[in-house]
Amino acid sequence: MQFHSWTMKANFLRFVFLPFLCLAGVQALHAQEPAERIIVAYVTSWTETMPDVSLMTHINYAFGHVTDSFDGVRIDNVERLRRIADAKGKVKVCLSVGGWGSGRFSEMASTEARRKAFAASCAAAVDEYGLDGIDIDWEYPTVPAAGISASPRDTEHYTLLMKELRSALGPDRLLTLASACHARHIDFPAILPFVDWVNVMAYDMGRPPLHNAALYASPHTGRFTADEAVKSHLAAGVPADKIVMGMPFYGHGKEGYGDFVDYKDLPAPRSGHQALWDAEAKVPYYADAEGKPVLSFDNVRSIGEKCLYILKNGLRGGMYWEYGCDNGTAELARTVAEQLMPRPFISAKAVRPASYAGSQPRFRALLYYSEQVEEAHLDFTRQAITFFRELAFGRGFILDLATSLPEDLEPYDVIIMPDVAPSQPAERSRFERYMEAGGGWVGFHGAGYNDLSSNWDWFRNFLGGGRFLCNNWPPQPALMEVESRTHPVTRNLPQQFVAPESEYYQWDPDPRSNPSVQVLVSLSEANFPFGIKDVVFGGDFPVVWTNRDYRMIYLNMGHGSHCFSDATQNLLFVNALRWVVSQSSKGDPFLR
Repeated sequence: MQFHSWTMKANFLRFVFLPFLCLAGVQALHAQEPAERIIVAYVTSWTETMPDVSLMTHINYAFGHVTDSFDGVRIDNVERLRRIADAKGKVKVCLSVGGWGSGRFSEMASTEARRKAFAASCAAAVDEYGLDGIDIDWEYPTVPAAGISASPRDTEHYTLLMKELRSALGPDRLLTLASACHARHIDFPAILPFVDWVNVMAYDMGRPPLHNAALYASPHTGRFTADEAVKSHLAAGVPADKIVMGMPFYGHGKEGYGDFVDYKDLPAPRSGHQALWDAEAKVPYYADAEGKPVLSFDNVRSIGEKCLYILKNGLRGGMYWEYGCDNGTAELARTVAEQLMPRPFISAKAVRPASYAGSQPRFRALLYYSEQVEEAHLDFTRQAITFFRELAFGRGFILDLATSLPEDLEPYDVIIMPDVAPSQPAERSRFERYMEAGGGWVGFHGAGYNDLSSNWDWFRNFLGGGRFLCNNWPPQPALMEVESRTHPVTRNLPQQFVAPESEYYQWDPDPRSNPSVQVLVSLSEANFPFGIKDVVFGGDFPVVWTNRDYRMIYLNMGHGSHCFSDATQNLLFVNALRWVVSQSSKGDPFLR
């Protein structure tokens, strides 16, 4: 409302109605507040893994199907659905009806009587199993794909079906749908009054030599990417706050990898292949000798990129197919949860009181170093000694220094190696026994250096299998990419940061090719070509990683006198020490 003239009458009206206008404005603002972000996990009837409900807000149980009589819904593995519904906690569970090759939708939706009967059957299933709604996964109206029937009028009937389902479910139950990446086959403006959101299947958009689920276009993408899938739905009339972008926890391969490859079963690259990162598409892949993709998949880094895209573009949330494809630690699901899960305010009074150790040190650390190293490595070691001594102020922990490994390492919760690993056979054997028995290790830069002359296969495998390949020179600052926003070592770091000047090693084979290795930080592609005298032109460049077969972390920083000059990198170092110590078989000393 606008007041163009300030007459007495207008001022009087303004005075009288201002409180009501303000109230209406508050109500309007409240109505326009963005809906809470959601995470939708598809959970299948044929897997056994129970979902960790702390990592999602919604579960779509796959699948239900249209009955042979075209007038009801039948559910796969009802007992599994019951178990999930009983264990859901605050998570909402919907029955997803359909899936690839699930037919009889066209016949069911073609008459009013069948639509009403099907909708009533869905509502009855929701009531019987304590569910929260229905997800329709008709793949696809008007398309006779996968042997299902279709009709030119399917799109019209789809709208009538969604209207009937909303009527049967009522206003408080969820009604959602899965949509193809190209946003065809559905009249979105017509169905939007009846549905809560649209799950966009931004995957299966290509098979090698094309990417399965690229975020953006690159030479290895086909017609569609996740970005184009979102834009297609926006153009089709779906508002951003009703778009839930799908992500795959699986990949597609050829040349011996298999068509479908779950993330949990991701193999190392085969002979002659290499693991690469498509900096344009923002996804990883394995390539053959000619650089063509032979396995396209998603990992923590690419899922993190997609979550950032969801946040940046104001989408309703993220969806993934499917929970059972993830690995044993639910690495991908945790990445999604860390990025997208709504975070409630938790009062300090709601958690345990602060833990004061008093005069009792929490743990014991050994800093093993050498003075017979190049000057730049010794500079780093001297500053590392000061850095870790200051962390131990107040007897927070005991820090011992040694230039030779003691015979008894059992008292130490962690060994810190800032510049060198053991070279003498007796010390090497001592260190191997310590680590194989569950010891902890934080290693920096020169401590990880190994080549053919090192003659220590155990240590090379301990690091992840790689030997020194090359390095940049001279030392210089570098843009770092944080790949995991869920791991305790990196979860409080920014997505990118500039590390102080250092020399960085590249490895062959790439540690990332080892399934036991989790890369946490890598050198950004934006640095290449990297170096002034010795120049590295590209390739994968892990900088911080852990080998999950051991209690260890390696950080390839540690050359020169500037490595402790950056607060973000210092936080990374503290996090690394704390995490390794916290994983001790003796228990987490920080919880005492």
